[in-house]
Amino acid sequence: MSRSRQPPLVTGISPNEGIPWTKVTIRGENLGTGPTDLLGLTICGHNCLLTAEWMSASKIVCRVGQAKNDKGDIIVTTKSGGKGTSTVSFKLLKPEKIGLLDQSAVWVDEMNYYDMRTDRNKGIPPLSLRPANPLGIEIE
Repeated sequence: MSRSRQPPLVTGISPNEGIPWTKVTIRGENLGTGPTDLLGLTICGHNCLLTAEWMSASKIVCRVGQAKNDKGDIIVTTKSGGKGTSTVSFKLLKPEKIGLLDQSAVWVDEMNYYDMRTDRNKGIPPLSLRPANPLGIEIE
């Protein structure tokens, strides 16, 4: 005769806020007996099961996706314990959008090359070796 397990209980999440696709660690009790026991994982109403990595019965790591709600519970569902509850919530932050007149920073990797004629290092390659569109900005 098998003993019925308690439902999952989420007691902690780190970090407790972030933008979509933030990697979070979920802590709790009865979070499953193994990776195949995990049936569902939602954060703020978004299904995060595809990115979930079951670590132990008290720890799951996943990424928060685009969600309908900006604040919500973390719900874990397992075969062995059913649908769980949460004592903590996650706050989904809106990513900042960059407009035409806003400043932004982009890292452009410049190649170093050695000029054998002058026996010196050059920091920026000649125009013929530079990519045509180093930032990848397309004008439509």
